[in-house]
Formats: sequence, C-alpha cells, structure tokens
Amino acid sequence: MKLQGRCLVILRVLCMSVIIALVGAGCLFAMEKGAGKSTAKPDPQSADLYSSEPAQLTPVQCGQCHSSLYADIKAAGGRHKFECQKCHKSFHAYSPVKNNWPELMPKCRDCHLLPHGEKITDCSSCHNNPHAATRIPMSTTLVKSCAACHGGPFDQLQKFPSKHTKLTCDNCHTSHAYVPACSACHKAHFVGQEFKTCNSECHPVHQPRNISYKKDADARTCGACHGKVFATWSKSPSKHSKVNCASCHSKHGYSPECSVCHVGPHSKQLHERFPKCLTCHQNPHDLPIKQHSK
Repeated sequence: MKLQGRCLVILRVLCMSVIIALVGAGCLFAMEKGAGKSTAKPDPQSADLYSSEPAQLTPVQCGQCHSSLYADIKAAGGRHKFECQKCHKSFHAYSPVKNNWPELMPKCRDCHLLPHGEKITDCSSCHNNPHAATRIPMSTTLVKSCAACHGGPFDQLQKFPSKHTKLTCDNCHTSHAYVPACSACHKAHFVGQEFKTCNSECHPVHQPRNISYKKDADARTCGACHGKVFATWSKSPSKHSKVNCASCHSKHGYSPECSVCHVGPHSKQLHERFPKCLTCHQNPHDLPIKQHSK
C-alpha cells in the first residue's frame, strides 16, 4: 500500500511538470510572434493613400450616392444649380442619438430674407423640395397666397365676373408657373383652331367676357356663334366680304357707324335726304352692288 501511494505522488508530479512545460512553450511562441509583428515594415502603398488632403467633391460625385437629389436639381433646380457645399457645410455628421438633423440642414434665411414679404414666411409650405426649387406644387398655402404676387389677374377676375371667377387658381394652374391650354376645358370654335390664340386674339383668360380682338383675328371664330351672319358675309360679292370681322367689330358686341370708314361717299343732297346709310344699304354684311350691263 505504501509503495502504491508513492507511485501516485510521483505520477502527479510528472503530470504537473508536463503541463507547466507546455504553458511555458505557448507563452514563448506568442511572445516571438508578437515581436515579429512589431518589427515588420509598413506597407508603402497604404501610406500613400492618406498622404494628401482630399479635393472637394463635385456635384456629380455627390450624385453617385444621392442620385434622386441630383436628378431633382438637374431637372428643376433653377438658381440652386451650384456646388452642394454652398448649402451643406457638414457631411455624414447626423447622429440619431444627438438628433442633430435641424442643426445640419441649411436654412432658407441663410440666403433668402423675405422674398415674398412678411405675410409669406413659411418657405417649405410652397417650396417643399429645395433641390427642385422651380417645381412648386399648388399647396393650400400657395393657392391662398396667389394674389400676394399676382395681384393683376386676381383684380381682373373680381372686376370682370365670369365662370372663371368662381374657380380657384389650382383648377387651371395645377403647379406654379404652369399655364394650361384653353383646350383643357374648352372646345375649339372651328376645326383646326390653334388654342394658343384664344388669349391673344379674343379672350383674356382672367376676364374672358371682356372680349376684344386684333384686326387679324380669324373670322371663323366669329362664325362659330354668328353662323348666319358669317355665311351671308362670306358669300357676299361686295367689298365688305374682303374685310375681316374684327376690322369693324373691334370689341364684342360693338357695331361701328359707317362714317368711321366711309366719309361722305355720296353727294351732300343725297346724305341730307337719306341720313341713315342702312336705308339703302340694308345689310352691311351683304351690300347691294352696282350691276354692270353686259
């Protein structure tokens, strides 16, 4: 029994010696490995990557990540088409923890004071996308503020009531500065009529019933409503059939005196006897003409 106990003690001592030797070898290996790292030379290529100051990013480079904002500025940036750094001073500095978004974003007042006066100061209610400054949707705030800048059209709508007066601006102007064609709501007066002439020839859009014409306004426009008169006038053999409607009727509903164009065409005695031209010339759109004998 004593011999068996001595053997166990010797075995335990040997095991402990082996474990201590293995641990020491591992530590020595680790130290040699670490020493080898510290003596290694730096890669010259890595050093060159950070040897100079970075150049300012161009708008195209910014657009590689912010592609939608770049597209907005390109299409509708207006006067905002300049370097991004003129507005954005800090990049990739937003922190959800700090909640510093308002601090980082530029303010309109940094460049613009009160371009629309003291009544309209909430820029983003109209210019909801600063990267598309000229693309302005017709918001409620904008519709209510049209008269602040466009006083002339507003006054015309009130002074000359029409069906247009009952409409809000955004019925026609679906976005700021958009001018629709009359054909969006109205049919042509005649086949082939160019609607771009509606406003310039006859109907001022904000006072459409206050109709006035240019002398070269297309007579077919008149014929759309005054069909019988137009048919008589266009088939007449008299010289009046060669005179455009608007040459005499410069305003809607206006009929001039014959003397505006014809001053004393007959003798004094004849004019005294027949002071009214239409006593003889019964229809100014189809005047009797002198019959030449064959």
